[in-house]
Amino acid sequence: METAIIKVSSKGQIVIPSGWRKRMSIEEGEELLAIGEGDTLVLKKIDKSALKDEFDVIVEKIRKKIKAKGLDESIVKEAVGKARNAS
Repeated sequence: METAIIKVSSKGQIVIPSGWRKRMSIEEGEELLAIGEGDTLVLKKIDKSALKDEFDVIVEKIRKKIKAKGLDESIVKEAVGKARNAS
């Protein structure tokens, strides 16, 4: 594990050392997850491909439940439409 002293700008911005950005493939505009507890701050790179995979797994589980209940696409679309109109 590496450590570095990083300054916070007047706008609350920090600079991640260039060597770390290169090694972790962090590019301009990329989002990081910030986790804070007490005086500890942890930054984690967000793997968007993993998020997509996780989303796909959840959608597949929902599709299986819908199919197991004998519902077809038209019933699901109708329910979604009603839910959207209700909000």
